Amino acid sequence: MNIVSSGQDGILAFNVFTVRAERQQALVDLIVSAGDPSDIPGLRSMQILRSLDGTQVINCMHWESVAALKTATRTDPRILGAMRRVGELIESAQPNHYEIAAVLK
Repeated sequence: MNIVSSGQDGILAFNVFTVRAERQQALVDLIVSAGDPSDIPGLRSMQILRSLDGTQVINCMHWESVAALKTATRTDPRILGAMRRVGELIESAQPNHYEIAAVLK
């Protein structure tokens, strides 16, 4: 299944977190427990991936726009609280934003 359906626009935000293996599941659980993504304006979907070696977690979010992402990460208390707690579990983070160039089926 595609993260983004054909014909959808918006941006993808990827947060690649490096963690110690013993903290990987705690990080996944924390992100999942932050709340229902459908309750956050502008957030279309979210996928959480974990590496098989236990050292990374990737949070992939599909946002309707950069503005929606910025508003949520600056003002939504659920996101702000989760970001603080994530910082306590991770070794490093590599966030980046991407525009959707093509969707192949």
